[in-house]
Amino acid sequence: MTPNESGISSEDRPAEAVERPRIVVDGEDYLLAEGDLSVLADLIGARSNPLALLPSGDPAADSKAGLGAEFAQMEEAHRQRLAIAIGVLRAPRKVAFLNHTIADETVSRGMLAWSASVPDSIVAMARSGFVRRVSYWTASSLRASITRILAAEGKLSDDGVGCKLPSTAVLTFLAILDQLRAVRLYSMLNHTEPSTIFSPGEILERLAGAAQEDFRWPLNFTDKVLPGLAAALTPDDVSTAFQNLIEAHLIEPVAETERSKRYDLTDTGKVICDGVVHDVTKVALSLCDHQPNGQYGHDLALWIRGAFHLFLFAMAGQEGAICAVNNADLEDLLNRALASPPAEAAVAEQPPAQPPALTPAQPEAVPAALPSSAVCPHCGIAIRPGLRFCEACGQVLAQEPPPAPRACPGCGQPAEPGIKFCGNCGASLL
Repeated sequence: MTPNESGISSEDRPAEAVERPRIVVDGEDYLLAEGDLSVLADLIGARSNPLALLPSGDPAADSKAGLGAEFAQMEEAHRQRLAIAIGVLRAPRKVAFLNHTIADETVSRGMLAWSASVPDSIVAMARSGFVRRVSYWTASSLRASITRILAAEGKLSDDGVGCKLPSTAVLTFLAILDQLRAVRLYSMLNHTEPSTIFSPGEILERLAGAAQEDFRWPLNFTDKVLPGLAAALTPDDVSTAFQNLIEAHLIEPVAETERSKRYDLTDTGKVICDGVVHDVTKVALSLCDHQPNGQYGHDLALWIRGAFHLFLFAMAGQEGAICAVNNADLEDLLNRALASPPAEAAVAEQPPAQPPALTPAQPEAVPAALPSSAVCPHCGIAIRPGLRFCEACGQVLAQEPPPAPRACPGCGQPAEPGIKFCGNCGASLL
């Protein structure tokens, strides 16, 4: 089970018995309405960054007060775990969208967040009706879960099937496979022999319809974690992609008319097509992280489990690949995809002008001149001025009283900060 609990789509799930639960502890998981998660993030002062998975909330005052009171009444251990999870979801260093289907009957969708300040954990947020389930995973437990979903615990064979391609060619080939799958379904209904012939025009139509909500089709399924890219391909893009696929020996031209060219799959293309058309499960993992050069990287891995092979459709920027993977390949890919962000980037990901995110304390980010008295009275961790909640344990911090007003020692006249001499009697204020 991935961090999407049972995997049933929200469209197929019965209505929740309890409407908009506030904070429900379910074992080691937490159930909250999505709006309440955002409100709680605002209440605890969690900072945001461009990768934030929780938007800012805009609640009514009474709703905010009730949620804050409920949070304050939680057991200390749960309050701390939930606060850290919210901080990671609001200001992650790396995020992922993880979807999977089983036998084209159920779909499961979730989001993952990493932070350099919590290097051994992955925070997951999954939909369950109107409620969001927040949970913690480790890279090893998530890797094992994905491996089980892909039925990849037994021996896998790659048979040397694979090639590097531009990302546009990978998307175009997925559209070709969807087109041939539709032809097979139509032939089954009409008791005819399916054709493997297709035209660029048919593939363009497939790409244009990629945004339709139907997870049973690999291209549509991919579009849910990498939205809009397929539909943006132009006829020129598809023409170039066809040439790339011909050079990779996945398709070949077979006929040409006055109106269009016709193509067919090669033997290698048919091996991949048979596995995809008769797929058992699909897993799509879309990753986005902050690169050292200041840019954001976007990678996609789509695994499709056929009867005999596990196929990978990968895209990283403009580069991609299509191949069958074995057990060692899968383990290596998942290890790299689920790895924590570099620890040395932890300080850089915190904008100093923003209010602090509620994440575990980071001693390296605390100024050396911090007074010894500025520590949490509950856990003893150093705290920064102005925080309302401890970044390590989530406890409410006592607010420092405002400094006493400055007065002239000679006449008692109030004096503004920075004034060297009293404006009333001329006495020195130094």
